[in-house]
Amino acid sequence: MRIFIAVELPKPVKQALQELSGRLRAKSERVSWVHPDRMHLTLRFLGDVGPEPLDALRERLRPAYAGRAPFTLCVEGAGVFPNRRRPSVVWAGIGPVEGPLAKIQAEAEDAARAIGLPAEKRAFRPHLTLARIRDPRAGAPLLARLDREPAFRAGEFLVDAVSLFSSELTRQGPIYRRVEEFSFDRD
Repeated sequence: MRIFIAVELPKPVKQALQELSGRLRAKSERVSWVHPDRMHLTLRFLGDVGPEPLDALRERLRPAYAGRAPFTLCVEGAGVFPNRRRPSVVWAGIGPVEGPLAKIQAEAEDAARAIGLPAEKRAFRPHLTLARIRDPRAGAPLLARLDREPAFRAGEFLVDAVSLFSSELTRQGPIYRRVEEFSFDRD
């Protein structure tokens, strides 16, 4: 089962991201836009995980996230990865990175390593994927539209849980299913 650990987004944030995607979209370009229902903040992608490691992962994550205080994140800004010369992913920014977000991401990383996965080589760069650019020729016009969104802000939202998801790849796009939600204490 393909597994990842993520923070789910509330509907108002997804709506704002959908509106931004609508302003950036052009029919003639080969760009794959992410449906708002599939948007989430990935803390750690684990890939294929068997039943026993999955059970161990769940047992590790439950106490890691229990007792945490809810915290607020903000969705603002937009850009591309890896760079403007060769864009392949359009993203919306999220932060602050320091503090509670860094801590819950570190717990996800620790849990992945505890079940035998190698450490993530790339630094954690929290973002929400809006689109994947399939044709390099789409880059310049899309960047021009993106430049018209310097003050994009989807707003703040409360993080009070982390979820474990499975991902099934289909021709119509991935299908995500929540395997388990790890709620923080709400006291």
